[in-house]
Amino acid sequence: MKLLTANARQAMRAVHGFSLIEIMVVVTLIAIFIGLGTVYLTGQLQTGKINATHTQVAELDKAVNLYYYQTGHYPTMSEGLEVLVTPSKGQPVMESIPKDAWGREFHYAIPGTHNPKGFDVWSDGPDGEGGESAIGNWRTE
Repeated sequence: MKLLTANARQAMRAVHGFSLIEIMVVVTLIAIFIGLGTVYLTGQLQTGKINATHTQVAELDKAVNLYYYQTGHYPTMSEGLEVLVTPSKGQPVMESIPKDAWGREFHYAIPGTHNPKGFDVWSDGPDGEGGESAIGNWRTE
């Protein structure tokens, strides 16, 4: 077995692990990056849900118009959107009425508040309260 020289022994003593402070700094930086990533992804998830709901509203709008072309009239308030799935005569326009991206029912009104010569189809939006956050088949300027 070889004996270490004085310089080698001194070099071996100088080698040491990370201090507690160094480890805490690294863990803190990792937590900050994870937190920022979570905030970013949460925002992207919400944007995706809003875009999906806009698409669903557009599809419901098309389905109601198709129903009109098949029957000569829009669904009444009492029939609602369900008549698109179970019409009294003719073929169903849709297989099922979807829920919005937050799992809530879509609303239907005829005549519409935003489309007084037609109908409104809308979701109450991300907060579930409607109003300014509602996502509907009307144009917002």
